[in-house]
Amino acid sequence: MEPLRTEPIHKHSDGRGDLRKVHPEAVDGEVYTVTAAVGASRGHHFHRNMGEWFTSLSGEGQVVVEDPITGERCQASLQGQRVYVPAGLAHALFNTGDTELLVLACAEAAHDPEDVFPHTVATP
Repeated sequence: MEPLRTEPIHKHSDGRGDLRKVHPEAVDGEVYTVTAAVGASRGHHFHRNMGEWFTSLSGEGQVVVEDPITGERCQASLQGQRVYVPAGLAHALFNTGDTELLVLACAEAAHDPEDVFPHTVATP
């Protein structure tokens, strides 16, 4: 399994505050938020036909992925970067901090319940 694709999030600051373009490309699918309570995880599934980008808006967390065929695993922090999970890899978001985790997600396609396959991803 190749390492997860990560890209830095550039911050543009001035006296008024900050601007961060977390997903600057056009999105053909869906943009949504996900929260995870302290100690909780979300996801534990994979999509055969769709990849997703994840970015933390607040809180601390990790994306853990697992190849459902080989069992190979890797993980990436959500702090200061966006993380791409390609189609076919099981994934879960883990809250690793002491406050609620709020994540912005961008999916490459509209939600299709026929393309969601449960797969438990072990805690990092």
